[in-house]
Amino acid sequence: MSVLLFGFRKICIIRQRNDLNYRIMQLSKKILDLQQYAANIADGSVSMYDMMNTPASMFNRQLMFSAYSHNMAMAGAQQNFTMMGPMINMQMQQMDPNAQAMYQRWIFNNLYQQQKERINKVEQKLLNKQETEIQQEKAKLESQLKMLDQELQGVTEAENKSFEAWKPNYA
Repeated sequence: MSVLLFGFRKICIIRQRNDLNYRIMQLSKKILDLQQYAANIADGSVSMYDMMNTPASMFNRQLMFSAYSHNMAMAGAQQNFTMMGPMINMQMQQMDPNAQAMYQRWIFNNLYQQQKERINKVEQKLLNKQETEIQQEKAKLESQLKMLDQELQGVTEAENKSFEAWKPNYA
């Protein structure tokens, strides 16, 4: 009877190991997808090449980040540009209209880039936090897998001893 119990326990352990290995594989893929997404947005802009090389699981997130970062950067730059208006007007008093337009465009573009960098840093922090959480979960599962491997080894040894006890002795 104990042989059957050991065999049943081995089957349960093997199934648990397979489930854990599958979950670890999913987490590893998720980490790789996050890293690819982080690499795509690292420079603060998302090109068509980046979109084509985005993992499917991150495509919508990257698309939303692209639109969100642009809209937020435009709004932030416009707000900062408006607040800087009196100072800019004082600096441009003696410039011709073409130089004024170029100067205003240059200031606005710099403000826009600053806002994009700020938004990108926030997204990078979120990605780092998410990756850390996934790494911790993966480490926990790998620890459980090691314990199951040890239990499987013990059950296999006990099963073999049980077979020895039931083996007929014709001496």
